This record gives sequence, C-alpha cells and structure tokens, in this order.
Amino acid sequence: MALPAPFFSESAGQLYNYDCVDGMLSLPESICDGLFTSPPYGVGKEYESEQSFGQYLKLLADFTRAAYHCIKPGGYMIINYADYYMFDGVNTKIQPMTYLYHIIAERVGWNHYCDRIWQKDYASLTDPYTIAHLLPKLEYEHISTFIKPGSDKKEIVREQNLHPRAIWSTAGIKQAKSTLKDHTAAFPEALVQMALKVHADPGQLWVEPFCGSGTTPYVCKKMGIKYVAFELSVKHADTSKKRLQQMVMDFDGTLGQEKQSTIEEALQDQHIDNGNVSSVKIEMPEDF
Repeated sequence: MALPAPFFSESAGQLYNYDCVDGMLSLPESICDGLFTSPPYGVGKEYESEQSFGQYLKLLADFTRAAYHCIKPGGYMIINYADYYMFDGVNTKIQPMTYLYHIIAERVGWNHYCDRIWQKDYASLTDPYTIAHLLPKLEYEHISTFIKPGSDKKEIVREQNLHPRAIWSTAGIKQAKSTLKDHTAAFPEALVQMALKVHADPGQLWVEPFCGSGTTPYVCKKMGIKYVAFELSVKHADTSKKRLQQMVMDFDGTLGQEKQSTIEEALQDQHIDNGNVSSVKIEMPEDF
C-alpha cells in the first residue's frame, strides 16, 4: 500500500487528503515519535451524521491499530475526546467514553500512561453539540495518553509546570480565527502546545490522523516538530493547507525552525515492505 501524492508538502511535513487508517498503515513501521489528535465525537455533525455507534467504535479501533503500527516503541498516542455521543442522530446523551478508549487501545497493545482533564471556556446555553435540558454543560474534555511498549527509555519531565498537572485549562485563552470558522470542531492551539511541551522534542516526527482545521501540524511547525497529517475531507484539507501556508512564529516570538529533510525522504530511507506488515486485528460489533 503506497501513499498518494501529498495534498500539501513543505520542509516541516506533509498533509494528505487520505483516509487516516490506510495512511498510517502505509507509513513505515515505527517511524513516528507520537500522535496527538481529536477523533470525531459522534454528535451528529455533517461528517458523521450517518454513523452508528458500532461504526464509531470500529473507527476508534481501526485508527488506534494503525497508530500502533507507525509509532515507535516508547512513543505516545495522545487523544482528546468528550463524554457524549448523539444516539440515533437526534438527541445528545451522556455516554462515558474513557473506559471504551482504554479497552480499545489496550486490546491493540497500548499501555495506559495517564489521563488529564481539559478545562474549556464556559459553554453556550444554545450550543447544539452540548447536553441539553437540566443536565450540566460539559465544559471539560478528556486527554488520555498511551505509550507503545517495547522501549527501555526513561520518562523525563520536559515542562515543570504542566507535567504534574491533571487539569489543563485553556479558559480565557484567545487565538486567531482566520481559518477556524471553516471547521466546527477546532480545538485551541494552546491545548496542543501543552501536550507537545510535555511529551515531544524539536526534530521529532508526530502524526495527526484527523487533521481537521490543521491545528496540530500548525503547532508542530511552530515548535520545530515535523508532522505528517491526514484529512479525508477535501474542504478541511484545504483549510489546513491555507493555515500551514501562513507565516508562523514560535510561541516565544521567534521563527519556527525549518527542517531540511521531508517526510518523503524519510520514507525513502526506510527499506520496509509495507505489504508484509502484520497488524493487530480487533473484532468490533457492526452495531452497539
């Protein structure tokens, strides 16, 4: 299985308008240092309106399996998600998701590392994607971190203030919205920055399977981290492309470090027959 031509390519990384599961399985085994993403939440948005809960769980199983293939032993899979799902595409109800993510990831082979809470801004009382009626608004989401076993590297503290904290808050932090209006589920740059400050180093390669508006590769580029990203929607891939083409400055005000080698060069250096890569299979119900 070979990757198609990139939708957008630069020295910092590549963006593919391609299915993330097929894309990650097409990458050489253990090439990426980590993953940060926010999968679809299953709340009836345009790109998931026809999806059943069983299909949603299968998507989660497939993408965690593909991520296991392309991430190095000792590498991280960091997932942002919420505790709700829209049953039957009509009414949003609370569906605790943490245990489902953990069961699925651990069946693939991931080891649980830690869970954090992301504290968001106050939710609008008219937001159609939050819980209605007398239930409290979900003004928080989860950030679960998993590690791929097989490495003897020791965990280090990269960021003294964020690493020990179980609650990461972006409440009140503003950012430019020039391209964010084109996507209904963009998360803040500050959230990605927190995760990468704790778990990533400049020069590493990180993958974003659900690129959306391009926040993860955009922040990677700012921080001198290489990226490979996948987005199935042409519309959202174009939004990400426009965002990545903007001049970016690092969070300390300096220009993000340019990297000379590209993902294509890295792939060419990997003499691996991707057709022979074995994958962990998980049998998920057709519906749930």
